[in-house]
Amino acid sequence: QCFEVSGRASSIMSTHNVDGMDYVRMALPYPEDCELGYYRLQVMAKGLANQLEGEALMIVAPKQCYVPEMPLRAWGLTAQLYGLRSSQNWGIGDFRDLRTLAEWAGPKLGVRTLGLNPLHALTPMVMSPYSPSSRLFHNPLYLDIEGIEECQTASIQEKIRSPAFQDRLKDLRDSESVDYQTIQTLKYALLEELFLKFKEKHVSQETEHAQAFEQFLHEEGRMLERFAVFQALQEFHEDTTWKEWPQPFQDPDSVEVAAFGKQHRERVRFYQYVQWQCTKQLQALMQTMTRTGISLGLYHDLAIGIHPDGADAWMFQGQLAKGVEVGAPPDTFNLSGQTWGLQPPLPDQLRRSGYEFIRDTFRHTMEHGGILRIDHALGLFRLYWVPTGSSGSEGAYVHYRTDELLAILALESVRYQVIVVGEDLGTVTPAIRKRLAQAGLLSYRLLMFERSGGGGYRRPRQFPAQALVSVNTHDLPTLRGFWVGRDIDVKERIGLYPSGDRADQDRVLRKHDRQALLQALDKEGLLPTDISVRTDDLQTLSDELCRAIYEYLARTASWVVATSMEDLLGEVDTPNVPGAHDGTYPVWRRKLRRSLEEIQHDRKLPEFAAAIHREREWSFRRASH
Repeated sequence: QCFEVSGRASSIMSTHNVDGMDYVRMALPYPEDCELGYYRLQVMAKGLANQLEGEALMIVAPKQCYVPEMPLRAWGLTAQLYGLRSSQNWGIGDFRDLRTLAEWAGPKLGVRTLGLNPLHALTPMVMSPYSPSSRLFHNPLYLDIEGIEECQTASIQEKIRSPAFQDRLKDLRDSESVDYQTIQTLKYALLEELFLKFKEKHVSQETEHAQAFEQFLHEEGRMLERFAVFQALQEFHEDTTWKEWPQPFQDPDSVEVAAFGKQHRERVRFYQYVQWQCTKQLQALMQTMTRTGISLGLYHDLAIGIHPDGADAWMFQGQLAKGVEVGAPPDTFNLSGQTWGLQPPLPDQLRRSGYEFIRDTFRHTMEHGGILRIDHALGLFRLYWVPTGSSGSEGAYVHYRTDELLAILALESVRYQVIVVGEDLGTVTPAIRKRLAQAGLLSYRLLMFERSGGGGYRRPRQFPAQALVSVNTHDLPTLRGFWVGRDIDVKERIGLYPSGDRADQDRVLRKHDRQALLQALDKEGLLPTDISVRTDDLQTLSDELCRAIYEYLARTASWVVATSMEDLLGEVDTPNVPGAHDGTYPVWRRKLRRSLEEIQHDRKLPEFAAAIHREREWSFRRASH
């Protein structure tokens, strides 16, 4: 849309003289029929002696993020997708497993959303979903290879069904943790064969399938092409980061990079084809969600930042700070502070570029889901920058233009009708929580952190309605792990305590925490009859007690209650231990003990779901009256 406003309709607000030059600040009338969206504002001023021109990005945004009109009392499951076991996957949970989970959890458990770890493209040798190479594109290891059309050809099927291939798959499935490197080698070898079949059967014949691929390339445009070129360059330069490449290839806009893309066009096309398959399978999953009654769809997680060696850091390097990384100041959880190895954006450069990086990030993460959690939502206000190589205690906060970031978030949220959750834990102030709520974001409340002034747990009626609540998150112990102190044992074993007596202090505190939780359940009449609130030290957490704790949360008026698969299935070990590395703990690699096939025959799980729904309905009736 184009709008033209005459200077005669403007008004002078103020005048200033700087170094002998007169400057005028003017107000222009706002076009009444300007729809939501992004506009390029161009201004031309004619004087007696000269003519001045300027332009800026104008964002016409709603006042708040998307919020459904109907009252929400939803319940959902969250899962680490890589950790799902099944008799069909290739050693890592994939989109077929997710479809299977949806087809069971929707009709049988009545869940309204399925939450996932970030699906971002991984950084080689890092393998953390929260240290992505790119937040604009997806991790192909989650692809259901056998669900790709080209996989149905006879020669491919013969290869997959061969005893040797099946033996490899069995070893990967039986492994207690995800072997990313072996799985990547196996899946990419098959994807390359499928791409060749696609070219032979469809591209050469210009079929509708090939035309759909070309349409995808057109829609994704320059960003997908750049990402695919980066992937090809990374492969070409083998075991080096992009900062170690020859100087011309470090610049995505260089003549040499353009020439490389043309010279290796088919390899670039291969990586585009892989992303096309990810998009197709995610689109199919959205249809599955609708069909199975999971009305809020997929609940995605957006990592707070990007890895400095990844594709986004290469593509948007002019908008990113150098020599620093994102972290967190010291707190009771991490006494030395934290450094996360993620590269922060530069506030002024984001603005000068029209927030292209942020806009594309929100759009790509929202387009295949119904809920989006913003990890570390404090980043919409400020980020804690730590000089590279320094400890977390040596950083400082850098502020961002919150109104502009929230405007973009609200605009994309309304466009895609996606509910936004702001992870507002840690050093988030009440004022920031209030601002997020005004912008339509749901607060992110964890039972373990919701304490009253006396040290007890907050009663269900004290939780906010505009919130997503859960017992824990991927960085905290599972419910059973919390109960038996597994997290304390692990931290002590791998040396995360500054002194041995701190572990003993935590065990004493944990005993008080368990007692406080029993007292909270008793006050709500949810304590199982065979357990006394006066129990000194209950060593195990039964299924009944686990269910009662989630019933406690379900009794809140909060819009969404999320139950982790780890808690639902009684897992003791957590997906991640902050501060640990892969040599001491299998971070982001641990699988669930039970397979999807076994889970679907567990009669206790529908009983768990029925109890949650009773409490959700009860909380809704109470709020209505």
